[in-house]
Amino acid sequence: MSYIIYAWLASLTFGLSVVIAKIVAKHSIKNMWYFNFIYALFSFLYVIPFALRYELVFPVIWHNLILSSIFDALALVFYTLTLYNLDVSIIGPLFNLRSAFAAILGVFILRETLSLTQIGLILVIFIAGFFVSFTNSFSIKKFLSKSIIFGIIMAFFSALRVIFINKSIEDVGLWETNLLNPLFSVILLLVTIPFFYKDIKKTKKIQVVGIAVSAILVTIGTIFSNFAYEVNVSISSNIVSLPFSMIIVFILSFIWPKLLEKHSLKIYMIRFTCAFIMIFSALKLSGV
Repeated sequence: MSYIIYAWLASLTFGLSVVIAKIVAKHSIKNMWYFNFIYALFSFLYVIPFALRYELVFPVIWHNLILSSIFDALALVFYTLTLYNLDVSIIGPLFNLRSAFAAILGVFILRETLSLTQIGLILVIFIAGFFVSFTNSFSIKKFLSKSIIFGIIMAFFSALRVIFINKSIEDVGLWETNLLNPLFSVILLLVTIPFFYKDIKKTKKIQVVGIAVSAILVTIGTIFSNFAYEVNVSISSNIVSLPFSMIIVFILSFIWPKLLEKHSLKIYMIRFTCAFIMIFSALKLSGV
Protein backbone atom coordinates (compact mmCIF):
# COMPACT_ATOMS: atom_id res chain seq x y z
CA MET A 1 0.00 0.00 0.00
CA SER A 2 1.24 3.51 -0.83
CA TYR A 3 2.60 5.64 2.02
CA ILE A 4 0.13 8.38 0.94
CA ILE A 5 -2.82 6.04 1.62
CA TYR A 6 -1.37 5.21 5.05
CA ALA A 7 -1.03 8.94 5.75
CA TRP A 8 -4.67 9.61 4.77
CA LEU A 9 -5.90 6.74 6.96
CA ALA A 10 -3.84 8.10 9.84
CA SER A 11 -5.30 11.58 9.33
CA LEU A 12 -8.88 10.27 9.44
CA THR A 13 -8.37 8.11 12.55
CA PHE A 14 -6.53 10.92 14.36
CA GLY A 15 -9.39 13.31 13.55
CA LEU A 16 -11.98 10.94 15.01
CA SER A 17 -9.76 10.42 18.05
CA VAL A 18 -9.52 14.16 18.77
CA VAL A 19 -13.31 14.55 18.66
CA ILE A 20 -13.93 11.60 21.00
CA ALA A 21 -11.16 12.75 23.34
CA LYS A 22 -12.70 16.23 23.54
CA ILE A 23 -16.09 14.73 24.43
CA VAL A 24 -14.45 12.81 27.29
CA ALA A 25 -12.52 15.89 28.46
CA LYS A 26 -15.63 18.06 28.44
CA HIS A 27 -18.22 15.67 29.85
CA SER A 28 -16.45 12.85 31.69
CA ILE A 29 -12.87 13.08 33.04
CA LYS A 30 -12.23 16.47 34.65
CA ASN A 31 -8.65 15.80 35.79
CA MET A 32 -6.44 16.30 32.74
CA TRP A 33 -3.50 14.46 34.30
CA TYR A 34 -5.65 11.38 34.86
CA PHE A 35 -6.92 11.59 31.29
CA ASN A 36 -3.36 12.03 30.01
CA PHE A 37 -1.98 8.96 31.77
CA ILE A 38 -4.89 6.65 30.91
CA TYR A 39 -4.66 7.81 27.30
CA ALA A 40 -0.93 6.98 27.17
CA LEU A 41 -1.45 3.64 28.92
CA PHE A 42 -4.18 2.48 26.54
CA SER A 43 -2.12 3.64 23.56
CA PHE A 44 0.68 1.34 24.70
CA LEU A 45 -1.54 -1.64 25.60
CA TYR A 46 -3.31 -1.57 22.25
CA VAL A 47 -0.09 -1.70 20.23
CA ILE A 48 1.15 -4.89 21.96
CA PRO A 49 -0.97 -7.41 19.97
CA PHE A 50 -0.06 -5.66 16.71
CA ALA A 51 3.67 -5.64 17.47
CA LEU A 52 3.89 -9.21 18.78
CA ARG A 53 2.71 -10.53 15.42
CA TYR A 54 6.17 -9.66 14.12
CA GLU A 55 9.58 -11.04 14.99
CA LEU A 56 10.96 -8.27 17.17
CA VAL A 57 14.67 -7.67 17.62
CA PHE A 58 16.17 -6.27 20.83
CA PRO A 59 17.49 -2.77 20.02
CA VAL A 60 21.22 -2.08 19.93
CA ILE A 61 20.95 1.67 19.28
CA TRP A 62 18.79 3.46 21.85
CA HIS A 63 19.31 7.23 21.75
CA ASN A 64 16.84 8.12 18.98
CA LEU A 65 14.21 5.78 20.46
CA ILE A 66 14.59 7.38 23.89
CA LEU A 67 14.46 10.91 22.46
CA SER A 68 11.34 10.07 20.45
CA SER A 69 9.71 8.75 23.64
CA ILE A 70 10.58 11.88 25.62
CA PHE A 71 9.13 14.12 22.91
CA ASP A 72 6.13 11.80 22.59
CA ALA A 73 5.37 12.15 26.31
CA LEU A 74 5.79 15.94 26.20
CA ALA A 75 3.64 16.23 23.07
CA LEU A 76 0.91 14.21 24.79
CA VAL A 77 0.98 16.42 27.90
CA PHE A 78 0.60 19.59 25.85
CA TYR A 79 -1.99 17.93 23.59
CA THR A 80 -4.06 17.20 26.70
CA LEU A 81 -3.61 20.76 27.97
CA THR A 82 -4.74 22.03 24.57
CA LEU A 83 -7.68 19.61 24.51
CA TYR A 84 -8.93 20.88 27.87
CA ASN A 85 -8.58 24.55 26.90
CA LEU A 86 -9.47 24.95 23.21
CA ASP A 87 -12.27 24.12 20.75
CA VAL A 88 -11.69 21.16 18.46
CA SER A 89 -12.07 23.53 15.48
CA ILE A 90 -8.97 25.34 16.77
CA ILE A 91 -6.96 22.27 17.78
CA GLY A 92 -7.19 20.58 14.37
CA PRO A 93 -5.53 23.35 12.34
CA LEU A 94 -2.82 23.83 14.99
CA PHE A 95 -1.38 20.45 14.03
CA ASN A 96 -0.25 22.11 10.79
CA LEU A 97 2.28 24.05 12.83
CA ARG A 98 4.27 20.81 12.90
CA SER A 99 5.26 21.38 9.28
CA ALA A 100 6.67 24.81 10.11
CA PHE A 101 8.51 23.48 13.13
CA ALA A 102 9.78 20.48 11.13
CA ALA A 103 11.31 22.87 8.58
CA ILE A 104 12.93 24.98 11.32
CA LEU A 105 14.21 21.92 13.18
CA GLY A 106 15.59 20.55 9.91
CA VAL A 107 18.00 23.48 9.87
CA PHE A 108 19.37 22.68 13.33
CA ILE A 109 19.11 18.87 13.39
CA LEU A 110 19.51 17.84 9.75
CA ARG A 111 21.71 20.80 8.65
CA GLU A 112 19.19 21.79 5.98
CA THR A 113 18.84 25.34 4.60
CA LEU A 114 15.73 27.46 4.12
CA SER A 115 15.06 29.79 1.19
CA LEU A 116 13.37 33.16 1.62
CA THR A 117 10.19 31.64 0.19
CA GLN A 118 10.24 28.87 2.80
CA ILE A 119 10.82 31.39 5.60
CA GLY A 120 7.85 33.39 4.31
CA LEU A 121 5.66 30.26 4.26
CA ILE A 122 6.65 29.46 7.85
CA LEU A 123 5.62 32.96 8.94
CA VAL A 124 2.28 32.60 7.12
CA ILE A 125 1.62 29.29 8.90
CA PHE A 126 2.30 30.83 12.32
CA ILE A 127 0.18 33.93 11.65
CA ALA A 128 -2.74 31.82 10.37
CA GLY A 129 -2.25 29.55 13.39
CA PHE A 130 -2.95 32.46 15.72
CA PHE A 131 -5.97 33.73 13.75
CA VAL A 132 -7.56 30.27 13.68
CA SER A 133 -8.62 30.97 17.27
CA PHE A 134 -10.86 33.84 16.10
CA THR A 135 -14.06 34.46 18.12
CA ASN A 136 -16.57 37.31 18.29
CA SER A 137 -14.72 38.64 21.33
CA PHE A 138 -11.34 38.41 19.61
CA SER A 139 -8.58 40.57 21.12
CA ILE A 140 -4.79 40.83 21.20
CA LYS A 141 -4.84 39.26 24.66
CA LYS A 142 -6.69 36.18 23.37
CA PHE A 143 -4.50 36.22 20.25
CA LEU A 144 -1.55 35.42 22.56
CA SER A 145 -3.52 33.36 25.10
CA LYS A 146 -1.99 30.62 27.23
CA SER A 147 -4.20 28.06 25.49
CA ILE A 148 -2.81 28.93 22.06
CA ILE A 149 0.73 28.76 23.46
CA PHE A 150 -0.06 25.22 24.70
CA GLY A 151 -1.07 24.33 21.14
CA ILE A 152 2.13 25.78 19.69
CA ILE A 153 4.27 23.85 22.19
CA MET A 154 2.30 20.69 21.38
CA ALA A 155 3.08 21.16 17.68
CA PHE A 156 6.76 21.77 18.45
CA PHE A 157 7.18 18.54 20.42
CA SER A 158 5.09 16.66 17.85
CA ALA A 159 7.49 17.80 15.12
CA LEU A 160 10.47 16.64 17.20
CA ARG A 161 8.70 13.34 17.84
CA VAL A 162 8.19 12.73 14.11
CA ILE A 163 11.85 13.46 13.32
CA PHE A 164 13.16 11.08 15.98
CA ILE A 165 10.52 8.44 15.27
CA ASN A 166 11.87 8.33 11.73
CA LYS A 167 15.44 8.07 13.03
CA SER A 168 14.41 5.35 15.51
CA ILE A 169 12.73 3.32 12.75
CA GLU A 170 16.02 3.45 10.81
CA ASP A 171 17.97 2.39 13.94
CA VAL A 172 15.83 -0.34 15.51
CA GLY A 173 12.97 -1.13 13.10
CA LEU A 174 9.33 -0.17 12.61
CA TRP A 175 7.57 -2.46 15.07
CA GLU A 176 10.28 -2.19 17.70
CA THR A 177 9.68 1.57 17.59
CA ASN A 178 5.88 1.14 17.55
CA LEU A 179 6.09 -0.95 20.74
CA LEU A 180 8.88 0.65 22.75
CA ASN A 181 8.09 4.30 22.04
CA PRO A 182 4.67 4.26 23.81
CA LEU A 183 6.08 2.01 26.56
CA PHE A 184 8.81 4.50 27.44
CA SER A 185 6.29 7.35 27.21
CA VAL A 186 4.09 5.66 29.84
CA ILE A 187 7.12 5.10 32.07
CA LEU A 188 8.03 8.79 31.80
CA LEU A 189 4.46 9.82 32.64
CA LEU A 190 4.53 7.83 35.89
CA VAL A 191 5.90 11.01 37.49
CA THR A 192 2.43 12.59 37.05
CA ILE A 193 0.67 10.02 39.31
CA PRO A 194 0.67 12.38 42.35
CA PHE A 195 -1.55 14.74 40.33
CA PHE A 196 -4.39 12.23 39.84
CA TYR A 197 -4.09 9.19 42.15
CA LYS A 198 -7.02 10.41 44.29
CA ASP A 199 -9.29 10.35 41.22
CA ILE A 200 -8.65 6.68 40.42
CA LYS A 201 -11.16 5.29 42.93
CA LYS A 202 -13.77 7.93 42.06
CA THR A 203 -13.81 7.09 38.36
CA LYS A 204 -16.46 4.76 36.97
CA LYS A 205 -15.59 2.27 34.26
CA ILE A 206 -17.98 3.90 31.79
CA GLN A 207 -15.99 7.14 32.06
CA VAL A 208 -12.88 5.39 30.77
CA VAL A 209 -14.61 3.89 27.71
CA GLY A 210 -14.28 7.09 25.69
CA ILE A 211 -10.56 7.33 26.40
CA ALA A 212 -10.18 3.67 25.43
CA VAL A 213 -11.90 4.29 22.07
CA SER A 214 -9.89 7.46 21.43
CA ALA A 215 -6.66 5.68 22.35
CA ILE A 216 -7.25 2.72 20.04
CA LEU A 217 -7.88 5.16 17.19
CA VAL A 218 -4.60 6.89 18.05
CA THR A 219 -2.83 3.52 18.13
CA ILE A 220 -4.16 2.61 14.69
CA GLY A 221 -3.39 6.11 13.42
CA THR A 222 0.14 5.96 14.81
CA ILE A 223 0.77 2.63 13.10
CA PHE A 224 -0.54 4.03 9.81
CA SER A 225 1.50 7.22 10.19
CA ASN A 226 4.70 5.34 11.07
CA PHE A 227 4.28 3.26 7.91
CA ALA A 228 4.00 6.55 6.02
CA TYR A 229 6.93 8.23 7.84
CA GLU A 230 9.11 5.22 7.02
CA VAL A 231 8.92 6.26 3.34
CA ASN A 232 8.46 10.04 3.46
CA VAL A 233 8.31 12.39 6.47
CA SER A 234 7.39 15.80 5.01
CA ILE A 235 4.48 14.89 2.72
CA SER A 236 3.16 12.29 5.18
CA SER A 237 3.29 14.79 8.05
CA ASN A 238 1.25 17.31 6.05
CA ILE A 239 -1.46 14.77 5.18
CA VAL A 240 -1.58 13.47 8.76
CA SER A 241 -2.02 17.08 9.95
CA LEU A 242 -5.18 17.68 7.88
CA PRO A 243 -7.93 18.87 10.28
CA PHE A 244 -10.56 16.13 9.85
CA SER A 245 -11.58 16.79 13.45
CA MET A 246 -12.50 20.35 12.44
CA ILE A 247 -14.84 19.09 9.71
CA ILE A 248 -16.46 16.57 12.07
CA VAL A 249 -17.07 19.11 14.83
CA PHE A 250 -18.45 21.63 12.32
CA ILE A 251 -21.09 19.09 11.24
CA LEU A 252 -21.82 18.20 14.88
CA SER A 253 -22.35 21.88 15.72
CA PHE A 254 -25.56 21.75 13.66
CA ILE A 255 -26.70 18.27 14.68
CA TRP A 256 -25.79 18.41 18.39
CA PRO A 257 -24.65 21.94 19.30
CA LYS A 258 -24.34 21.32 23.06
CA LEU A 259 -22.07 18.30 22.66
CA LEU A 260 -18.83 20.18 21.90
CA GLU A 261 -19.10 23.68 20.44
CA LYS A 262 -21.39 25.99 18.52
CA HIS A 263 -20.27 29.12 16.68
CA SER A 264 -21.63 31.32 13.93
CA LEU A 265 -20.92 30.54 10.30
CA LYS A 266 -18.72 33.65 10.21
CA ILE A 267 -16.36 32.23 12.85
CA TYR A 268 -16.23 28.82 11.17
CA MET A 269 -15.56 30.47 7.80
CA ILE A 270 -12.62 32.38 9.29
CA ARG A 271 -11.28 29.26 11.01
CA PHE A 272 -11.61 27.13 7.87
CA THR A 273 -9.94 29.86 5.80
CA CYS A 274 -7.01 30.01 8.24
CA ALA A 275 -6.81 26.20 8.23
CA PHE A 276 -6.75 26.14 4.42
CA ILE A 277 -3.97 28.77 4.38
CA MET A 278 -1.97 26.69 6.86
CA ILE A 279 -2.46 23.48 4.87
CA PHE A 280 -1.62 25.13 1.54
CA SER A 281 1.49 26.81 3.00
CA ALA A 282 2.59 23.56 4.67
CA LEU A 283 2.28 21.67 1.38
CA LYS A 284 4.27 24.33 -0.45
CA LEU A 285 6.84 24.26 2.32
CA SER A 286 7.26 20.54 1.71
CA GLY A 287 7.70 21.11 -2.02
CA VAL A 288 4.39 19.59 -3.02
